[in-house]
Amino acid sequence: MSITRKIWRAQEKKQKKEDRKLIRRLQLSDFTYEADDRNMTFSALGPQIVDFMRVLGLPGFLQEHLHIDKRKSTYSPENLSSLMVLQNILGYGRIENSRALNQDEILKEKLGMNEYPDPETFRNELLKYGSENIDELFFVNRQLVDVLCRLMKPQEVDLHFDAKVITVYGDQEGAEVGYNPQKNGRKSYHLKVCTLEPVGLILAIRLEPGNAVSATGFLEFYRKCIEAVPQHHLVVRTVRLDSGFFSEEHIEAFEGDALFFDVVAKKYGNIRHWVSECIPEEDFEEFYPDGSIMGAAFTFHPESWRGLRDFVVVRKPMAVKDNGQGEFFPKWRYQVICHNREDMTPREVWEDYNKRARIELNIRDLSYEHFITQVPTGHFASNFAYFWHCVFSYNLALIFRKYILSEEWQNARTSTLRKNLINIPGRLVNSSGKMIMRLMAGFPHINVLQDVKERLLWFYRMLHPIPG
Repeated sequence: MSITRKIWRAQEKKQKKEDRKLIRRLQLSDFTYEADDRNMTFSALGPQIVDFMRVLGLPGFLQEHLHIDKRKSTYSPENLSSLMVLQNILGYGRIENSRALNQDEILKEKLGMNEYPDPETFRNELLKYGSENIDELFFVNRQLVDVLCRLMKPQEVDLHFDAKVITVYGDQEGAEVGYNPQKNGRKSYHLKVCTLEPVGLILAIRLEPGNAVSATGFLEFYRKCIEAVPQHHLVVRTVRLDSGFFSEEHIEAFEGDALFFDVVAKKYGNIRHWVSECIPEEDFEEFYPDGSIMGAAFTFHPESWRGLRDFVVVRKPMAVKDNGQGEFFPKWRYQVICHNREDMTPREVWEDYNKRARIELNIRDLSYEHFITQVPTGHFASNFAYFWHCVFSYNLALIFRKYILSEEWQNARTSTLRKNLINIPGRLVNSSGKMIMRLMAGFPHINVLQDVKERLLWFYRMLHPIPG
């Protein structure tokens, strides 16, 4: 060995000795990392999420309805579609992020695959979707509604409608510049959403260019939503909409279907004049003892409409202004609701309309919990298909909370489930022939995870009752 090499080895030995002393003094963690444990999983509840999707019947629904024109492939359309739903529930908002699931040997074994599809496989699959496949996804979601009917008693339900602007960053097909409250001047998509209340299930969606408005194509969408309701089990009673959907044509469609409706009126000049100048002060009644909210009923014939309509005007104080003489003149914020509830007081009409606020929470969850604002491709139909998969994951998470988890979790957001139940690392071990998912000591929700298997058995029996 050369002298130079001996000197270098001596210096290295001295440095390691000094490093060990420094490690002890600083109390640094003195261990090495090895990526060789094939029994660990990112999600201790992940395999049971897969079980839930199978018991629910989602893979079968996709196989029955979804027909993608492509050559023979390692992954069938229903498999890739199911995986897109699964990874959304697990919290992988971007398709690119799902690459990490190829490390999860436990999940892959549960799914029966050696390799988890890479992001390019999912993206290429989405690019094969056409307009006819969008209709097929609608019928898959219709099957989820049928599942819900098998778990619910026959009852009256309501339809809530709203719209969501989805900003795009690029030159995506079908994206246009329109009303965009978050990113003024940017291209966007316009997404109409209908929910089934009081359940909260998303019944249907409709994707349009960003220069569309709520009224664009609404009647066609409305008919599609009515079609999605199993009329033998659920009876649509009321529709609730914001001012973007206000039109005589829409109202006549609701009346033609013998439905109740609550629609916020647009602030046309003649309506504003009538509300501010023509309603006597004594017609306003206080809704609550503090006098903060007041309302009045009136009948009005909007300009160019064919007849009279019933309205309720609700006013709330915005601010007061001192005129310098010690007198204060209130400024009011008005909301005008068109309705056909002759038996209701102004307060009852207003409170009934306010039930529509739930759809705003649904859309918020769809956006932030199920990543519908992530636009994965440059093609319109592909993005529409991706949005439908976000809806599937939202609806499955809702059914999972309501029928599989205990009552304390039924109103939890999906991100809360991910943080506390789903994305908990675990290690699957075989102990004398019994498979055990080992979690960190002291995990507080172990009983919830233990109960999932029994709840899935109950869930299956509810969906497949024994005749007789």
